[in-house]
Amino acid sequence: RMITRNNALTYFIHRGRQVGFEYELIKEFADRHNLRLDIVIPASHAELLAYLNEGKGDIVAAAMTITEQRQVQAAFTRPYNEVEELVIVRTGEDSIASLEDLAGRTVHVRQSSSFYTTLMALADSIQGLQVAPLPDSLETEDILAGVEEGRYDITLCDSNLLDVELAYGRQLKAAFSIKPTALGWAVREDNPALLAALNQYVQKEKGGLFFNVMKKRYFENKRTITRAKDSLRVDLSGRLSPYDELAKKYARQYGQDWRLITAQMYQESKFDPQATSWVGARGLMQVMPDTGRELGFTDLYDPEDNIHAGVKYLSQLVNRFDPNIPKKERMRFALAAYNVGYGHVLEARRLAREKGWNPDQWFGHVEQAMRLLAKPAYHERSRYGFCRCGQPVHYVSNIQDRYDAYVGMLTMARESDPERL
Repeated sequence: RMITRNNALTYFIHRGRQVGFEYELIKEFADRHNLRLDIVIPASHAELLAYLNEGKGDIVAAAMTITEQRQVQAAFTRPYNEVEELVIVRTGEDSIASLEDLAGRTVHVRQSSSFYTTLMALADSIQGLQVAPLPDSLETEDILAGVEEGRYDITLCDSNLLDVELAYGRQLKAAFSIKPTALGWAVREDNPALLAALNQYVQKEKGGLFFNVMKKRYFENKRTITRAKDSLRVDLSGRLSPYDELAKKYARQYGQDWRLITAQMYQESKFDPQATSWVGARGLMQVMPDTGRELGFTDLYDPEDNIHAGVKYLSQLVNRFDPNIPKKERMRFALAAYNVGYGHVLEARRLAREKGWNPDQWFGHVEQAMRLLAKPAYHERSRYGFCRCGQPVHYVSNIQDRYDAYVGMLTMARESDPERL
């Protein structure tokens, strides 16, 4: 479980897909260790390490500077990135070039940030320096925008974030560098195995091809940076896709969660209404023509008809499972059935029961049985025949991860504007 923040440096959703520099690095680590990655987003920066120590997550990956104060609260990995701590002013502001020039000026930063610690250490030696703490719910990007717009005089930020903001076209500049700093990931002190594995990962990959490709993608590629900033605006508006209203309409009609429908829609088509699979599935929800006709729909390239058909079919699958099974598990079974067929899910539940696993629980139980069904020793005696049974395992997991991310994003949107949703 990765504890992070929703911003252009760490983690965001672009066209339904989870991306971001920190996310990509930790996702690669998780994939190499066959771990499922869940995202946890606290309401403010100040809660990142608290969430970690309360057991709400396993690693803080949020472009966090390694400081003595933070090392008392958690164990940090070796640095995975080195940056400069910069004093930031508006373009055209030429009166600040050194620490002495901060005398009598006001610098705005979050109180929970490493920048606040830096400034407080300097305050006694710089006459008249005013440090103005800002709410911990603000991202550094928000503060930089405030400097550009004239709401704030001066702020501090790391050089990697300034690169992103300048590429996006911000009218800002670095007046000077205060000091070099190192970024690390934090884990609990009682998890030395995870710390060792992460340190090994950083030691092996830092400076390597994957890390360098990610750095170029997120800090140097103007197109990626623009997408990141635009995606954040979409996220904080509470909008997940161009088809939110249709997803809400038919999710309401059939008693489903529109956020899950949207997560499934992305998995099926990446929101492309003209998508066609090699087996002939069509549209946003990848409905087969025969299934569409049975449900009463013929134009499966029409977004409204396709979403209606997909939600109706998924709801029928949910209702085919025992109502005594918890709704969330029936939904996971239904998603697997949507992907690979109802019969194969029944077969996997039967096999799970034979193995002593819980046939009413998908993750860790029926999904494991589904993996076994891909092996000849099992599928040769299956009444439903062969299936690519690893596919629904990834399908359900990806939709669950995306759904969890959407829920987190929309929670943040409500907190930033409670009247919007």
